Amino acid sequence: MARKHRANLREPHTRMRLSLSITAMVDVVFMLLVYFLLTSGAAANERVLRAEMPDSKGVSSNSDPFALETDPLIIELTDRDGAVYITLSAGLAPVNNAAQLERRLADVLLTRDTPRGLFAADHPIRIAAASDVAWEDVVGAFNAIIAAGYRSVAFGNTQP
Repeated sequence: MARKHRANLREPHTRMRLSLSITAMVDVVFMLLVYFLLTSGAAANERVLRAEMPDSKGVSSNSDPFALETDPLIIELTDRDGAVYITLSAGLAPVNNAAQLERRLADVLLTRDTPRGLFAADHPIRIAAASDVAWEDVVGAFNAIIAAGYRSVAFGNTQP
């Protein structure tokens, strides 16, 4: 019986044809080739983007995402014949000493009591002292700014 069965398998008219569907495999390989060619070219154009995520506890709903950075109020200290001369940016008149500087800055401080003030307490202020100004005068100007109620004070030159 087994011999008869083997003989039937050898005869072409009774043998079932076993065939693989090569067309489907070629299609799949072609699609994979196209996919990898397209995606490998896109990886070369990728760049690193800087993203700053807000703190979840520090988010306020009324903050303006389009607010521009404010220019700092620059206080220049220069030495003229042994006397310190203090000039202020933003159109404020110059002063002669630290006490006048404190009064002038206190007058333009924006508070609840003075809603017509020009600068908030956290407005950046930069002290730009010339190299020939005494250190005591620079520290006096810094103390006058702090005494006037400002909190964001830095030292540096007039260029940003």
